[in-house]
Amino acid sequence: MPEWKDKGIILSAKKYGEKGLILNILTENQGRHLGWFNNYKSKKNTSDIQPGNIVDVTWKSRLNDQLGNYKLELITSVSGKIFDDRLKLQALSTACSMIETLLPERENYFKIFRATRAFVDLISLFDENKNHAWMEGYVKWEIGVLSSVGFSLDLTKCAVTGIKNNLSYVSPKTGKAVTSEGAGEYASKLFCLPYFLGGTKNENYNYYSDVLSGLKITSYFFKNKLFTTMSNNKIVKLPDTRNRLIEMIEKL
Repeated sequence: MPEWKDKGIILSAKKYGEKGLILNILTENQGRHLGWFNNYKSKKNTSDIQPGNIVDVTWKSRLNDQLGNYKLELITSVSGKIFDDRLKLQALSTACSMIETLLPERENYFKIFRATRAFVDLISLFDENKNHAWMEGYVKWEIGVLSSVGFSLDLTKCAVTGIKNNLSYVSPKTGKAVTSEGAGEYASKLFCLPYFLGGTKNENYNYYSDVLSGLKITSYFFKNKLFTTMSNNKIVKLPDTRNRLIEMIEKL
């Protein structure tokens, strides 16, 4: 009888029968994995199985290709730490939805697990000044996911001149950084490189606009580079939770 134990991040839970749930969990070594979880209606279980929570998970099944059963032990209640912050909850929901959209089942994505664990740890920190600095962490997380699943951005030097300073743009064709000098007359066709990703800081700098610029870059490459190779003629789109996150940031 196949069995494994691992650490995991709960992505979603869907009702299955009167007392059961189908849990979708990103595990450290088994990848994104589904399993059946019993007796979820107890008060303790209901709070433990919220998306974003970090758990010790045991999976058992009669056969490897069956759904199997989960047993969980809570490590960190991330959702409990941020329950009163709508923006953080939306970002957490978005990250979980992105993983469900992007990753195939039962394939090891160790780097994505580690990056996601780091992000949920970051978002769990108390943000006393409400400066939302974790937002740039979310954008960097998306860039890391892009890299892990097939498309890496190169923001270390100018693709035209090779210079590592004064980077201002990102090319939509190559995903590489470009300086103002290197961009020349094509600057209007390039993405602005956010300051927190190594771009230049002008007099009109605004942190939230910078975050939105970062999300605009990752949106483009998810849709036009990654999804094109993933889709196999199927329609693949970014989750609605991500659109709502962007709308919330636009109102700040």
